[in-house]
Amino acid sequence: MPSRNNQSNTIFKALCHFFSLALLVALPVLVVQIDINVLHNGLSEQSLTEYLENVLLLSTIACYVLIAVKKPDFRHFGVLVAGFFLCLFIRELDKWFDDNFWHGFWVYPAAIVASSALIYALTNKLAMLNSFARFVKNRNFTFLCLGLAILLVFSRLFGMGELWHSILTDGYVRTAKNVAEEGLELLAYFIILYASVRYVYDYCYHGQHCHDATHRVLSK
Repeated sequence: MPSRNNQSNTIFKALCHFFSLALLVALPVLVVQIDINVLHNGLSEQSLTEYLENVLLLSTIACYVLIAVKKPDFRHFGVLVAGFFLCLFIRELDKWFDDNFWHGFWVYPAAIVASSALIYALTNKLAMLNSFARFVKNRNFTFLCLGLAILLVFSRLFGMGELWHSILTDGYVRTAKNVAEEGLELLAYFIILYASVRYVYDYCYHGQHCHDATHRVLSK
């Protein structure tokens, strides 16, 4: 009977995982539809999609800051990861920097963040490398890599203007290109946050549960 219960729990968790992922990949479509059909903004810089991307990025940064605070042994690498996503966040605000400073200004704050995070990480190189090794061995690293690959490679290639000019020819509309590129970026940010939240659970809570369970067994 216990074995059957374990099998049922395993199947139930697998189904929950699938439906969670199904919801995750459906949300970007819903957000894009709201922008196009309700807000009629053509996915401009002031669109719901753009704002949500920034929220997802900030939430991702918060995940790694939380891990760094709760797990001192992860801190040096955690700052490096948080710094990387903060640079992506600054890049997403490039239009704001262009309007308030000058074109391409975002590179300067991004460079400051990147160099600061790298310098801090290297103050304890051994701890950083050990954390890096554990980080890539974690089950969620594949999700994180997938999200980054979609964000940094696939969305850029699929959103190339030349490609959409070739597809739509004389019927080219920039909104179609925006939908493809921004929709994929939003999907990527959802996947990245999903992986990051699972990292928080594994680093900050799952390990603590295991420790508490072990402590209860040993204390009996």
